[in-house]
Amino acid sequence: MTELWELVDINKKKTGVIHERGKENSIPHGMYHMVVDIWVKNLNGEILLTQRSPKKSYGLLWECSGGSVILGEKCEEAARRELFEETGIKANENELIYIGDTVSSYWITETYLYKINAEDINLKLQEEEVVDAIWISPEHIESKKDIMVDSVWKRYCRYKDVINNI
Repeated sequence: MTELWELVDINKKKTGVIHERGKENSIPHGMYHMVVDIWVKNLNGEILLTQRSPKKSYGLLWECSGGSVILGEKCEEAARRELFEETGIKANENELIYIGDTVSSYWITETYLYKINAEDINLKLQEEEVVDAIWISPEHIESKKDIMVDSVWKRYCRYKDVINNI
């Protein structure tokens, strides 16, 4: 099944232009597709990292949950969907905390934080996307930076004070 995105302008206003995943090189200049990151933090202050499937680009590297916003979705809906698909964690509407945007060459990433009681959770990893998950303290996350997806690491660095202080 083909994944479709509705492109937005620099202000995240929908343009009406529908684009097919896999053809990112043909996204018109000045248009972007929306992507979401979700950083999950437990009551102990630890952050959930997931390890990408070796079959995906950046295989076996670590990251937070996230993915593309598909046609018809709002960013928060996509964030809740991606979090559930990849980890089995179900966030309800308005439970995600919006942190900020990062603009890249042809995508804009909306970053969210989700605080959770990890004792109440049984992770169910999406086999085709995620092969492992760990809870890691902010003090130890830097030990993973060389084996994290670079763009995810950069966004973590940009938002780490907010993530660690909420």
